[in-house]
Amino acid sequence: MSGWEPQLVGAAVTYPPHILDLLEPWFDADGPAVSDREATLTYRELADRSAALARELRAHGVRPGDCVVVHALMSRWAVVGMLGALRAGARYVAVDAAFPVARQQLMAAASGARVAVTEPGLPLALDGLSVVEMEQLTHRPADSLTEPAAAGAAPASGRGEAAYTCFTSGSTGVPKGVTVSASALAYSTAARLAYYREPVRVFLLCSSISFDSSVAGIYWTLAGGGHLVIPASRPADLVAVGRAARRWRPSHLLMVPSLYRVALRGGLAADLGSLSTSIVAGEACPPALVGEHLAALPRTRLYNEYGPTECTVWCTVHACGPADVTGISVSLGTPIPGARLYVRDSAGAPARPGEVGELYVGGPGVARPATPDPDPDSSPFRPVDDEWLYRTGDLVAVGNDGLLTFHGRLDDQLKLGAVRVERGEIEHVLTAAAGVAAAAVGVVTKGARHRVVGFVVPTGTVPDVPRIRAFMLTRLPAAALPVRFEAVSSLPVLPNGKVDHGELDRRAASLVAV
Repeated sequence: MSGWEPQLVGAAVTYPPHILDLLEPWFDADGPAVSDREATLTYRELADRSAALARELRAHGVRPGDCVVVHALMSRWAVVGMLGALRAGARYVAVDAAFPVARQQLMAAASGARVAVTEPGLPLALDGLSVVEMEQLTHRPADSLTEPAAAGAAPASGRGEAAYTCFTSGSTGVPKGVTVSASALAYSTAARLAYYREPVRVFLLCSSISFDSSVAGIYWTLAGGGHLVIPASRPADLVAVGRAARRWRPSHLLMVPSLYRVALRGGLAADLGSLSTSIVAGEACPPALVGEHLAALPRTRLYNEYGPTECTVWCTVHACGPADVTGISVSLGTPIPGARLYVRDSAGAPARPGEVGELYVGGPGVARPATPDPDPDSSPFRPVDDEWLYRTGDLVAVGNDGLLTFHGRLDDQLKLGAVRVERGEIEHVLTAAAGVAAAAVGVVTKGARHRVVGFVVPTGTVPDVPRIRAFMLTRLPAAALPVRFEAVSSLPVLPNGKVDHGELDRRAASLVAV
């Protein structure tokens, strides 16, 4: 024994060896599989087109284990491209065509792909790739989509070990690739099918295809025979989300908390009454958001999910309720089926109940390190017994009730005066103040010194700074308060909808000196 015993263990779950094993049973169905702004594909049509694409990819020299770039907007074409790559035995990198061109090029170059599949009508700004245009598949006779291209051709579906590579931002600004196996994706999807009581009837996809939160909605929906609805080419288009909700009456939705809050405050709840399940993920969920959800959609269950990309989208989940509204933070909940959670103190020993420590994650969803023998001093992956654990860098504590609470990140602690405080904690309190529609903070750093600027989207014309300061002093030490409050019409966001803290830090530096 290594001395590593998990503090929290998820329920047992069974899952097949490959994600396609969960999808293929539905491929003969005539019900709607995926709809975007322009058209709907049935399951049979999705199966036919992805099979034809798989054969086309093989004809272009793609072999099991190769990488294929899926260059598309958020659309039905993106889903065809993903499944076509998987059925060719390849792994895919989804490159959102709405991203800045430089970002698209970085992702494509880092992927190592030789072939790209493209959505019709999109200019391909990726150099050096052999291109397969998916539009060609729609012009073939229906019979040709279901028959091998030649005698002795490979079957429609192959099996590769890896499913996809997702690029995260990374601290250097250079995209960092995380490759997830087809087995891990099958596990993660099976865990959703096991955990959530309500099956997906209609899922509204509000995440960029280049970020792993989209993986949750796409494969969860298709593995249960549900209908995936893609409202717009950009996740933050709430007008399109409302239009799609009125038309399709969704049962499930996932958004980052900051976008969900804007949606509720913008009156979108009137269009979302059909929801049985709303999920927030990707950012810390503020307690005030739970209160706003319960008031606006009392019949819709709200869940707070947590999980690094390296853990195949999620590893904990919490069913939110009234008790979360008055807490300091919303719980991360308990491990999903199959996950194992370890909390270690600063000395590397198991943290006691209530003690803050760093979270490590184990289980079938954990990705593998890029090299078989990573440097233990620099790699976040740690071999323990017969599995890999992922060191998240997140600070958590396990309460006596068995629930996990989030206490910030190891690399996001600020020392303000003699007080150590998390950026996220300041933002939670600032956002909860009266008259604040949305808020975040920028940090100016020089050596070990930090100064904080609060950026506030007011509910009125200008923020009531004395009132905001008075409220924050009831929750935080005086040294943790922003030295300046700046009114803004909106917060800058990254392509995945999360707040762009790098941009806020740059703005803060232009406003205050350290």
